[in-house]
Amino acid sequence: MKQSNVIKLFSIVLGLWLLFNPIGTQAETAKYETIKTEYQYAAKVACSLLLPHQDGTLAKGIYRTIINIHNPASKKITVAAKVALSTQMGSEPGPFNVTPFKGITLQPDGAVGVNCFDIAGYFCPINGVCVDFAFLEGFLVVKSPVPLDVVGVYTARPVEGEVQSIDVETVQSKRIHDIVKLGTTEPLGRGEGKRVDYPPKGSAAYDGQKPKQMCGGIAGFPCPEGMKCVDDPSDDCDPAKGGADCAGICVK
Repeated sequence: MKQSNVIKLFSIVLGLWLLFNPIGTQAETAKYETIKTEYQYAAKVACSLLLPHQDGTLAKGIYRTIINIHNPASKKITVAAKVALSTQMGSEPGPFNVTPFKGITLQPDGAVGVNCFDIAGYFCPINGVCVDFAFLEGFLVVKSPVPLDVVGVYTARPVEGEVQSIDVETVQSKRIHDIVKLGTTEPLGRGEGKRVDYPPKGSAAYDGQKPKQMCGGIAGFPCPEGMKCVDDPSDDCDPAKGGADCAGICVK
């Protein structure tokens, strides 16, 4: 067979293979799924994680948020959620200001609670990087194919002491028509990827205090080599008293 005929035959076979096996389709199918959404909810979040809020955006103290999401439908659904950080007016958006969407499965008439440590888990990993937040504020954005009941519960207290304020807010929906791509990113293992601090350690936001490093929780944050994860005695989540998915701190 002449070389030109071989090339033509190869081109025909390759074209047929690409027709039925487009490049990237199998990888895309394995890595992502999409959902069609009709409703959006933007719930405010304010979270003190490793230090009290003390950067001037809020009064110095301990802030906690939990967003409760209820599915009133009679069938199981998947909703999409992401976190958008609040930044200073006029500042350029950074690489971690908005997270990718993650899926949340809701059973018929089922509900879930998304707490501060779940929210921090949306930032681990993003492109192989995990963000350790001293504190954060922004929005949990939820997109759903059906109407939901979304309620935010907000508590605050002084650095030392019990809860002193609580507020409950019903989050209103916004009609949208959007197809959302959900990522299936696997958590990083011990020693994998890179960790960054937000705000950066040593900045004025810490007011001279040494930040702790968070570990454990629902996201399963690992500790660096040579350190172990123990319960954080300064928070109000105690695994010995029935606390679920309590975050810890890394100690030597």
